[in-house]
Amino acid sequence: MKIGISEWYPGAGSRAGRWSIESAQLIEELGFHSVWLPEHVVFMPRYTSRYPYEQAGAVEVNATRGVHDPLVLAGAIAAATLRLRIGTYVMVVPQRNPVVTARQIATVDQLSGGRFNFGVGVGWSAEEYAVLDVPFERRGARMDEYLRAMKATWSDDELTEFHGEFVDFPPLYAFPKPIQRPHPPIIVGGNSPATLRRIVELGDGWAGYSQSYDDIARFTEELENALTAAGRSRAEVSLRVGRRAKGKTEQDWEDDATYIRRCADLGLDEVVVSPRIGDDAYEHDMTRYAEIVGLR
Repeated sequence: MKIGISEWYPGAGSRAGRWSIESAQLIEELGFHSVWLPEHVVFMPRYTSRYPYEQAGAVEVNATRGVHDPLVLAGAIAAATLRLRIGTYVMVVPQRNPVVTARQIATVDQLSGGRFNFGVGVGWSAEEYAVLDVPFERRGARMDEYLRAMKATWSDDELTEFHGEFVDFPPLYAFPKPIQRPHPPIIVGGNSPATLRRIVELGDGWAGYSQSYDDIARFTEELENALTAAGRSRAEVSLRVGRRAKGKTEQDWEDDATYIRRCADLGLDEVVVSPRIGDDAYEHDMTRYAEIVGLR
């Protein structure tokens, strides 16, 4: 069972900038498999959109909290680490230009020596879409087409072109190419029927979040059946789920360890945890967390 870390920094205040790089180096040293970077371009003081992961707790926002751009930070972490896999959990693909984003991802994959995981999602905040002047409606169809267009730019073809409803470009040279072939793993976030279909048609893995054991078992069984029906194998996709720790005590961390063991029993490949660890004594607490979840 692999263990990754996500949301270990708020991206502002005392944990900004260089701290994020140094903490990623510590995470690698402690034996974690990966770091995963969230994406929100902006946060709002209030939302009318429904947060789909209420079981994980409310959206935590304030005037000083934010997250770095995931691809800029991924490039910096790539330059500062050797083995740690680096991913997005998840990038809101429909909000981005797919050709520019594909080039950025190929660059990060090269900088990291082929260690990038491309976690993708459609997002849930209509307010954020409005700020970015991107239609919230049909964001799922937009993401499907964006992913296909991005795959076209990553192909081995000398010239590539794409013609769709949302993306249209003539024959062109698209460089650089990612190291991982045919492209970095596309890890699809969510737990809906559309997520399942997207994994089968376009993806290389699943990124769930805060699902119960029963929900994990149900989704993975449905996914395996859908893969088989499409002529694909379960071995072709990686399965992971994210978990936000309930608190900062060792008992909370023991609960994480129990969750990780249970997910291993359910056949998952990785659990991505968001431990509640404060600024003070971060290295000590993170080391202790690694011990409790079985890495040291």
